[in-house]
Amino acid sequence: MGLRTAREEIFFLSRWLRAPLKTGSVRPSGRDLTRLIASTVADLAPEEWIVELGGGTGAVTRALIENGIAPDRMVVLERDRALSDWLRRAFPEVTVVTGDAEHLQRHLASNNAGPVRRIVSSLPLLSLPRSQRNVILAEAFAVLGEDGSLVQYSYGPSCPVSRTLRNGLGINAKHVGTAWRNLPPARVWEFKKRDSEKAPQPRHRQSAA
Repeated sequence: MGLRTAREEIFFLSRWLRAPLKTGSVRPSGRDLTRLIASTVADLAPEEWIVELGGGTGAVTRALIENGIAPDRMVVLERDRALSDWLRRAFPEVTVVTGDAEHLQRHLASNNAGPVRRIVSSLPLLSLPRSQRNVILAEAFAVLGEDGSLVQYSYGPSCPVSRTLRNGLGINAKHVGTAWRNLPPARVWEFKKRDSEKAPQPRHRQSAA
């Protein structure tokens, strides 16, 4: 374990001890998990933005940058001020916002960030109150374009967004993969608006005879 990683682990653990339900995990996401997440967001256009919810100490942020995402096209939300200050020092080119995902639209507007193609969430959805979870997901899909998606990982065996809530939001879920070597193993899910998946393909016009 490198010095930077050891410091991140210790700092992250100290924040978890202060608010375990809000932090969700006792340690930052492992390399297998962060690489799997990063592989789902590799097709951004130069003008598009990516948003990360729950930046922690930057494990996912680092993987996204290593996978080719431009730091100046990233917004990372982190409600814990000590963690957000850590992120600003570690990633000076990234727009780091100290705030809640429930106010995502307002935060993005304040920072002139958009259009947003991907949202990556490290939030502990399953441990959040249902009302808070609903608001966060509604905010996320309010800022995403028609072909955008939300990527969320979970330590549970089933989809972290219930079928009822998916139906209410009009989104579909796809299991992307499982990071078995992460501690604990984590499943990565991608959520998209149903209209974007059902959009008709453009027809090729026949040339006049």
